[in-house]
Amino acid sequence: MPPTRPLRHDDVDSTVETRCPAGHPQVLRCYPLRKSSERFEPFPTLFWLVCPRLVDALSKLEHDGWIQRLSSRLEVDAAFRAEVEADHRAYIAERFAALSWEDQYEVRLRDLEADFSQRGIGGIRDFGYVKCLHLHYAHHLARGSAIGRALDAAGGLAACPADGE
Repeated sequence: MPPTRPLRHDDVDSTVETRCPAGHPQVLRCYPLRKSSERFEPFPTLFWLVCPRLVDALSKLEHDGWIQRLSSRLEVDAAFRAEVEADHRAYIAERFAALSWEDQYEVRLRDLEADFSQRGIGGIRDFGYVKCLHLHYAHHLARGSAIGRALDAAGGLAACPADGE
């Protein structure tokens, strides 16, 4: 689902990227750069999960060892690893493209390109492990992802019902 309004470089924080069937925000799309008179720094998370129901469910999956399970699968399943790497590469491209041309110039000028060209979902550098289920699932809800599909298959990640119950 597209954002409710276009994301612009002068947005303070974010815009709603996806909503649950009941209409509540699920994922926010964040501008990938934080800047003020004191700082100019990359923000690693393009998509931020805000649905309390999903945050709780993913926290339970993390507690139950799903970060390690998925990281182990990345070690042994070449096809899964290739899908996850492709997800990271697409994220890298989208995150940099989301910057205004002025901010792209500033990123290059300040020698911050590596932060945008080498860090994937959630700022990860090593695509061979899973950092946080929440980050990956937010990306999945916004764009689809291999890790998100694996989490869907695990079950227990139901969104709010359309009637709001």
